[in-house]
Amino acid sequence: MSNAPFDHRLVIERLTATVPALRLIGTAADFGAVKALRDYPTPAAYVLLAEESGEPRPTGNSGGPARQRVGALFGVVLAVRSYRYDQLADAADDLQSILDQVRGAMVGWVPSLPLARGTQFVTGKVLDSDDTTLLWGEIYSTQHAIGRDP
Repeated sequence: MSNAPFDHRLVIERLTATVPALRLIGTAADFGAVKALRDYPTPAAYVLLAEESGEPRPTGNSGGPARQRVGALFGVVLAVRSYRYDQLADAADDLQSILDQVRGAMVGWVPSLPLARGTQFVTGKVLDSDDTTLLWGEIYSTQHAIGRDP
């Protein structure tokens, strides 16, 4: 058993194996390194660990070695681009295909971590756009456990 945070590399591995249309699957560092929308390679996905929150143990069950359930939220930011006539509308059309594949890979997927639960979609929205590039962000939730084996 580990006390490490949710391993976002598992999400990267999952997307790499199931969404071959993505040209790049990066991390928060890769996402932060891009300074302008036009500089994003497309189509691309960036996986970001958003938040973790522990679930308290029931009252009267506080002693000894323990596992603690931890809810984990992670984000997947997608970058798509279109150079066609009605660019932003076409970029949104391109997003639909990639988004369908990403959601198909994520929803219901159970990470290979102790006490993990199936991943669920939480929310998604446009983060930024210009004439040709669209950034779409999604949040997913899952669960894993930290602590010692009883």
